[in-house]
Amino acid sequence: MLRTEPLRLLLVEDEALIAMDLEAMIEDMGYCVIGPAASVDQALTILGDLPIPPDAAIVDANLGGSSARPVVEALQTANVPTVIASGYEASELEGMGLKSLFLRKPYNAETVETALHHALNGIELAPGQEL
Repeated sequence: MLRTEPLRLLLVEDEALIAMDLEAMIEDMGYCVIGPAASVDQALTILGDLPIPPDAAIVDANLGGSSARPVVEALQTANVPTVIASGYEASELEGMGLKSLFLRKPYNAETVETALHHALNGIELAPGQEL
């Protein structure tokens, strides 16, 4: 059976301008955006309220000074392909317990699209490799 509705992507980003820009990029790619959520609590609430998990997620590693780890863990438990967006180094993220596909900030539409393609198709990068 072919899917006719767009893929649903959860966006978790605490910086309003970045969230708006990323939301526009994602919508231009044909995805339906859920959120954006600006905090760990807001993201977990959105996830808990969804009847089915999103198809994928892009999550900022640092949400208002709090680690996004609880959000990433909830997404992993629900088997949601997740991209971590951050200005941190990959090794720093791993030290924070964030082990998902890593998208380096600042990013552009091309790197976002590549990261989503990798996440949705289960393509893993070599340790320390980033998009």
